[in-house]
Amino acid sequence: MMIFQATFVHWGPEHYWWLAAGAASAIAWIYIGRQLTAEKQKRQLALAMALIPAVIWTGATINILQAPGPVAWDLVLPFHVCYFLNLLMPFMLWRKSYFLFEISYFMVMAGCIQALFTPDIPQPFPDWMNIRYFFVHIGLVQSTLFAIFVYGFSPTWRSLGKSLLWTNIYFVFVSAVNFLMDTNFMYLRKKPPSRTMLDLFGDWPWYILGGELLALVLFTVVMLPFAFRPARVRH
Repeated sequence: MMIFQATFVHWGPEHYWWLAAGAASAIAWIYIGRQLTAEKQKRQLALAMALIPAVIWTGATINILQAPGPVAWDLVLPFHVCYFLNLLMPFMLWRKSYFLFEISYFMVMAGCIQALFTPDIPQPFPDWMNIRYFFVHIGLVQSTLFAIFVYGFSPTWRSLGKSLLWTNIYFVFVSAVNFLMDTNFMYLRKKPPSRTMLDLFGDWPWYILGGELLALVLFTVVMLPFAFRPARVRH
């Protein structure tokens, strides 16, 4: 029987359980998807898979809103990039949108996987914050892998440039939200409390400039498996 701890412990038993469950879940969804022959069935399966974390995010957010006291907008608005992408995944997989895939691939594989390794949550399971965090980030990775291994999508170097461009457009939008609402989406006003690679670049604003360089490096790294493969024909 699992014993729940008072706070989430990085690389503790619970952390390993979440990572193992995420890997098993991704493999299972992909395996089932590859067994299906009808295109409509694949899209229906993909939609169901992507809706689960989106629905959990919505339900957990409603639960957080019911807590007494002032609203913590950082926790309830979907402007952290992973939460925003989480709400786009059902559309991307149902419509088989190559454009959304090539934009989100780099953000998910370079950013969301890092978030799984360095979770920014103090709450342990079964707190709603904990469940929401891991379902969303695991869901993003498995949705992206489903698009690769079931739909046959693959990014290109041009996709990398597009993703960097849209990341910075979103950066500007979120900066305005942070200014107007006194929030810290994308950690543009201060670094997350947990240790991340942003710690390599010092305090604000240097870690933001360093983050731009880090994004370019990580985007390039996750592009390497596809560097010499042709892109999937767009839908």
